Amino acid sequence: MLQRIPRAFLVIPSIAALIIATLWATQGRDAAEKVGTALIMPAGLLWLLLMCLAATYWPLRLRRSNAASESSSPRSWMLLLCFILYSIAGSGLISDALARKLEAPYLSMNPLTMQIPEVVIVLGGGAGAGANDRIQGNMSGDRLILAAQLYHQNQSIKFICTGKRIQSMDTTGVDPGQASRDLLMRLGVPADSIELLGGKNTSEEMKSLAARFGSDQKVGLLTSAWHLPRATRLAERNGLNVVPLPADFRTPAGKEGKTPGQWVEALIPNGGAMGGIWSFAKEYVGMTIGR
Repeated sequence: MLQRIPRAFLVIPSIAALIIATLWATQGRDAAEKVGTALIMPAGLLWLLLMCLAATYWPLRLRRSNAASESSSPRSWMLLLCFILYSIAGSGLISDALARKLEAPYLSMNPLTMQIPEVVIVLGGGAGAGANDRIQGNMSGDRLILAAQLYHQNQSIKFICTGKRIQSMDTTGVDPGQASRDLLMRLGVPADSIELLGGKNTSEEMKSLAARFGSDQKVGLLTSAWHLPRATRLAERNGLNVVPLPADFRTPAGKEGKTPGQWVEALIPNGGAMGGIWSFAKEYVGMTIGR
């Protein structure tokens, strides 16, 4: 029975088990369990499957390269390409590198120790309606946490929460700006310190803000650090004089580099890394097309 199973389907899982055992022996049980868990999650299992398929069919292609039927078949190339692209698309290493590249200008900035303008623009995207209709923070919720912290340090700050939902793509009935205002109020910011501004994307928001403030008045621009390069560029293009206020950093905080366990885990595709790469790639596409 085992003879019918391609060798790669036995060898590669064995190598993965050996790596986990080595991590257990050198880094401890917890590190080994985290890597093992990553491998048995859907993204990790699919990665192993693609690796096994690529390793199975590539030697066949090499051995039969003289056969016209085999050399004309793209199967081996396609499997290898799928494995490589999937590995890149879900890599924690790639996600971290893209985040660091986008956030590099702001890594040494702490808005809580900066002089903040009287008006701060809080870009939408940090909150939304939950399934129970309660407004809740999301992965970018640190935008609103930082805004509340700034207010409690300086209660003269006025906030402009931006964002209007695209109705055909959002059935919650709550605009991003409204969600931000609701959560800020629950964090202790009074309603009279919060103003709403529409805009279905960052480009629309900056055009509206530029018509109001121009270049004479400095305003704070608070958003995720990885979104700030594009948001700042759009603001300056429209004549706004902004002070960038970074929140929601995605660059890893560790100053000593990754441990061996973290390196292995980062090589295994996972949903979090895929989501990060999607967001960061969107920023680069937006900057490329000027949006």
